[in-house]
Amino acid sequence: MTSQREAALYALVALPRMTPSRIRRVLQIWPDPIAAVEGLATGAAIKVIGAEKRLNDKTRSEIAAEWRRVDMLSAQRVIKRNGTRLRCLHDDDWPIEEEDTILPAVLLNEGERPSSLAAQRVAIVGTRAASPHGVADAHKLAATLAEAGVTIVSGLALGIDAAAHSGALAAGGETIGVVATGLDVTYPRSHQSLYASVRRQGIVVSEHAHGVGPRPERFPVRNRIIAALADVVVVVEAASRGGALSTAAAATSLGRPVFAQPGSTRNPVAAGCNSLIADGALPLLDAGDVVLALGMTAAARRAPIRDLRVTSSPAVPVDNAGRQIIRALAGEPATLDEISLRTDLEAGEISRSIASLCSQGLAKRVRGLIWPL
Repeated sequence: MTSQREAALYALVALPRMTPSRIRRVLQIWPDPIAAVEGLATGAAIKVIGAEKRLNDKTRSEIAAEWRRVDMLSAQRVIKRNGTRLRCLHDDDWPIEEEDTILPAVLLNEGERPSSLAAQRVAIVGTRAASPHGVADAHKLAATLAEAGVTIVSGLALGIDAAAHSGALAAGGETIGVVATGLDVTYPRSHQSLYASVRRQGIVVSEHAHGVGPRPERFPVRNRIIAALADVVVVVEAASRGGALSTAAAATSLGRPVFAQPGSTRNPVAAGCNSLIADGALPLLDAGDVVLALGMTAAARRAPIRDLRVTSSPAVPVDNAGRQIIRALAGEPATLDEISLRTDLEAGEISRSIASLCSQGLAKRVRGLIWPL
């Protein structure tokens, strides 16, 4: 796509009261974005909004007047300054195969590795309130898949999303962050560093013009974009309600394989995953399951996957106290008192051993609980 076409697309996206459904109609009427800009500049907005029954004549006239002022020169300056790339559903390299009317017709992206869209793509999503187990599992899965050449897609949110991006980054792989804001808005604000890292090793994707802030109604659409960009979707942890489940539902409606990591019935952030499995999602037991599913999708024709890294067995404490504590935890978090009741160790010995386990990456302290990793 030429820069003029990209500038025309940006000018359309940035128009007041332009919505994803309206821009889809614009591009149905004028498949060439430059022709679309020229059409709206001459007052042809009625072709786009004329059928919207909820609009009265006054509102239609106001929108037509606003759209007459479509500004390609300003758009060109914005995308040049920010290094923004735009694609629409008529482009050969449009990354979404389906023509679902709920999906966006235009996507914006910024980052140093636009090639990340050319690889096979796996979305790893889950709750913001993730457990240490979930964070570790998402990080490890993303790293393993990224090392094999898979692009990791997620939503740059707290919890599982952040762990998935971080795992891909740590493995030197590529990752795509899909946001519900403009590309210049960091949300949550605490993720400034993560956003910058994703831009260096991948891209950030949005359907919105710069300056658009977070609003609740935009996140379900963001989740649908995540599902549409992915070839396979994996839910690592999810409560009984939340965005991860909407991503899984969108993936199912688009025909994407959906995996969910089973968890303990005592873990509230495993309830959503267990429910997904009960409803037909595939249980995630190993990264190889995801690779096998990728091989049965159209993604297999897009780019090859390297052999999965052979992971070593989890380290086992060499000292007796460490082994006792790991056995006492039995895969679940526990308090110091609970560990004391389940072992024959003195309090001081338990504290020293837990500190050693944490330093070895075999356990983690979180809010008074000891979590085995």
